[in-house]
Amino acid sequence: MGRVIVIGDVGGFPDQLRAALVAAGARKKDLRLPADLTVIQVGDLVDRGPDSSGALRIVAGRLDDQPDQWIQLLGNHESQYLPGGDQFFPQRLSKADARLLRSWWDDGRLRVAAAVRTADDDDYLLSHAGLTVACWQELGEPATAAAAARLLDERPEPLLWRGFYTDADGKSGPLWAEAGSELYGEWLSFHATGGFVPFGQIHGHSQIVGFRDRSWRVTGRIRQRATVDWAARHVRLRAGGRVFIGVDPKHGRNGAPSWRPLELDGAIVLSDGHLRGGTARPDDSPRPDASSDPVDAMTGGGTASGGVLTGVAPIAARTGDAGSPAGRRADRPYDVVLFGATGFTGGLTAEYLARHVPDGCRWALAGRDAARLAAVRDRLAAAVPGCADLPLLHADSADPASLAALAAAARVVISTVGPYVLHGEPLVAACAAAGTDYVDLTGEPEFIDDMYVRHHATAVATGARLVHACGFDSVPHDLGVYLTVGRLPSDGPIRVDGHVRAGGTVSGGTLASALLAFSRRRQTARAARERRALDPRPADRRIRTPLGRLRRAHPASGLKGWSVPLPTVDPQIVGRSAAALDRYGPDFAYTHSAVVRRLPVALAGLAAAAVLLVLAQFGPVRRWLTRRRPGGQGPSAQQRAKSWFTARFVGEGSGRRVVTEVAGGDPGYGETAKMLAESALCLAFDELPSTSGQVTTALAMGDALAARLMRAGLRIEVERA
Repeated sequence: MGRVIVIGDVGGFPDQLRAALVAAGARKKDLRLPADLTVIQVGDLVDRGPDSSGALRIVAGRLDDQPDQWIQLLGNHESQYLPGGDQFFPQRLSKADARLLRSWWDDGRLRVAAAVRTADDDDYLLSHAGLTVACWQELGEPATAAAAARLLDERPEPLLWRGFYTDADGKSGPLWAEAGSELYGEWLSFHATGGFVPFGQIHGHSQIVGFRDRSWRVTGRIRQRATVDWAARHVRLRAGGRVFIGVDPKHGRNGAPSWRPLELDGAIVLSDGHLRGGTARPDDSPRPDASSDPVDAMTGGGTASGGVLTGVAPIAARTGDAGSPAGRRADRPYDVVLFGATGFTGGLTAEYLARHVPDGCRWALAGRDAARLAAVRDRLAAAVPGCADLPLLHADSADPASLAALAAAARVVISTVGPYVLHGEPLVAACAAAGTDYVDLTGEPEFIDDMYVRHHATAVATGARLVHACGFDSVPHDLGVYLTVGRLPSDGPIRVDGHVRAGGTVSGGTLASALLAFSRRRQTARAARERRALDPRPADRRIRTPLGRLRRAHPASGLKGWSVPLPTVDPQIVGRSAAALDRYGPDFAYTHSAVVRRLPVALAGLAAAAVLLVLAQFGPVRRWLTRRRPGGQGPSAQQRAKSWFTARFVGEGSGRRVVTEVAGGDPGYGETAKMLAESALCLAFDELPSTSGQVTTALAMGDALAARLMRAGLRIEVERA
């Protein structure tokens, strides 16, 4: 791995720049950089110092002789010599120096932004003054640093130049943003109101302290969150699990008496289409922590941003359409079709889609009862008038021809028609055959395993992505573990303990599915055996998801009480993500449990589960229980508003500990509808890893889905303990 150093504002002090480069290993006579070193300079080479021309000459030498090892960013002081920049400082460069800057701008060597990934898998956007919340939103909310850097390097106007005449209004561009009120303050406020901070940032231009007298220029929460390295002249501030680093040493007219560049050992430069200072992998390769990014995942990002897809042996490369996600099977009339909108969760999913599909999204409802579908459409149109003309498609689980036509007409199909083991397979088969992406919210292990055995190979051949368990089962757990693992070293054993607390009620459909699953223990065991024969775990890695035992909650989880083992589908989904992604390490273990505060409650819960398991074996009892809440009925809006969940994941490996929290509102319905709909939109519109066949949410969507869900209001925080 190589080294990356970030040099703050030089300000016309070439001697300071020369000394920093020599200290980093550059050759004294000509400042040639060692082969393992990449330099990123964040702009303002020129300013009030004694020799701005000398600073430009040093950089010109490196850009000419070692262009792959020097990244030069634009500062506001350079911008005044470029077309579009505001002229504000009376000291002028020579015509030759101004032409030199313009030549760098014209040939792309003078850039607006860059992105790096550190050895700890933290991503940072680098720009002169930083990217504010308002400008990030104006760019389309890219969820990875790499995506944001690419967008900024497209030189968006007027965003790029904005700020000199607008004061610190929160909308200043990346050349002018003020660190305290506009950059740090706005991101802290955004996170405090539930917003997602997609990546860290490294910037110059301004600082929130005075280094000469060690004074603070901010108060309140900004000062509380900030730490200062007075010797290096660096300021760090944490917001939403990300770190912002200011590196301007504030040379002023006399030069800083002492300072240091920011050193990032083992970092990789991501933003320009090839790597510097690291091993070969795409500049934007997905990784498990982020974001994404969307993110870039966030979309951008990245979420934003799936996982680090090394050694994904069981998953074939996707065939079919190339190019952007929106271009994949773009000849089909619909981007997204929801099958099952007349059910309780299906109706909530339809309502979410109605409010959140992007402009231009072609979507439709499908089902067997035209009158009930029309009633759903009328309900949607009352809240969102644009839904009055929403297409309604006929499709019936008992009519394979109608499902084949549905799959052939859509790029992504959402299914909320359960119990899936009874009604789900025909649609999965149709999507696999047609190369159509498919998502559902099943928590039925038997169904998932049977679909792998019967339709995975077909989906690999056609390029379809079959993604089960896209609701509360199992998105929070799969992504929570995925993001946790992304912050731990991958060369040693990793153990993650998942702890879940929730409050809510169940619908008739959920109750029916659970009782049916309890009654089919033999069929579930048979499906698992058949899958293992076709889908063995990696031979050179150990993946374990033991049931665990009743015990005290892990102290690092911050939850007090008792951990009760949860025999749900979630550990199986997590295990499959771990088997597919080498990033989970050579020896991975995951335990999954519910947390209750009092031991008697824990014991009573175990006893109740055992009784329900026995009762579910008897058909008359099962039918009587199901009639207590018929299908299509569920908790009221008031009940859902009071529901909540928190899932905490404590990951440990190689002496490090990471704690991740995923939290939200009503887990079974409101948040499940959100997760399911966003999964479909992610498959339809986001840049994602190349996968096909039956895949998990972490493998197929990873950071991009996490970034979407954070933007949609789910709270996801990853912290090193």
